[in-house]
Amino acid sequence: MLLEQRAGGGLVSVLTRNTTFNRLLQAILAEWQFYLEADAASLDVLLLERGLAAPDGNHQVIWLSPMPLATGPYLEVPLSLTELYHYLEKLFFPQPRHHIRLPLNQAIDLNVRGVWLVGKLLSLSDRGARVACPATLPKGESLQLDFRLRNYPLRLTAEVLYDIPAGDAPGREHPQAGLLFKPLRPELRLALRHFIERSFVDLACGKTGIAASDPCLSWLDLTRKPWAGLPD
Repeated sequence: MLLEQRAGGGLVSVLTRNTTFNRLLQAILAEWQFYLEADAASLDVLLLERGLAAPDGNHQVIWLSPMPLATGPYLEVPLSLTELYHYLEKLFFPQPRHHIRLPLNQAIDLNVRGVWLVGKLLSLSDRGARVACPATLPKGESLQLDFRLRNYPLRLTAEVLYDIPAGDAPGREHPQAGLLFKPLRPELRLALRHFIERSFVDLACGKTGIAASDPCLSWLDLTRKPWAGLPD
């Protein structure tokens, strides 16, 4: 994983006939630092439901369509959040991220050379994580991680890609490290991806007041139980 600090993304807006879905997806985009822009003259990208008229402006239109289109950039509905993330990353960043990072703040047990340490899991993707730990974890160090995601137990091995010294800022009292997971079983990596997608939707629902059972979620390609089929 790369260092998490970087400038925000572009100005992105959503326009469909479903105003509740518009609010939900806009909240997710804000979490990814792709910000809402109501003024069409300043807009960079408009995610627009196929069949609606595109408003005037110099923005790029990405059509949201239930079927493939012969022309124009489009994303199919139900919408894959991972596909949308990749599309926007490539559009706005010269070095796009390939994996969605979910911010977290939960306890994690780290086994480093047979010594157990208690740390914090700060962010997670389907390929790695960022952690805070009382001890500095040097680049190249191998370690084991034990933690739970919504009560599902995970034990993963990882390698340290980078370390960040402790600082005086809040939340920086301990050194941090970026980790790359050792190769995961394909079904586990997919489950992590589904968990991250669902977590962003739940976060957006909480911030907007939209119920997790609202019909607007049918616009999104989601797995309700990411860990289904995996061993307990």
